[in-house]
Amino acid sequence: MSEDAKETGLRGYHDIGGDPAGDIPKVELPWLHWEKQTEAIRDLLGDGTRRIVSLDEMRRGFESFGADKYKALSFYRRRLDAMIDILVEKEIISREELDAAVSERREVWTRAAAEDTVTGGSQ
Repeated sequence: MSEDAKETGLRGYHDIGGDPAGDIPKVELPWLHWEKQTEAIRDLLGDGTRRIVSLDEMRRGFESFGADKYKALSFYRRRLDAMIDILVEKEIISREELDAAVSERREVWTRAAAEDTVTGGSQ
């Protein structure tokens, strides 16, 4: 906690260090495919060559969501949403471009799933 926060007693909704929360589960969970992709993209955007999105920007991004959104999203979903917000803020991609790309891929996946249903998953 920052010195200012200690003095005023104020801290962000994301600052839960020291709060009673019980034992920390020590179970290694497998990564979902989209979580791996999110982390790989974050690594590429923030690597020493590109430096498009810094860790400080990521932190600012997900710490500015507001308590409800922050608490509702998983760790990797917060990272993904923060990356998108920063890329839009920096005008690297627009929401419209992103929405169009997502829609295009969704159509491809829907078509592929329908074909798998018809062919029984084998070709």
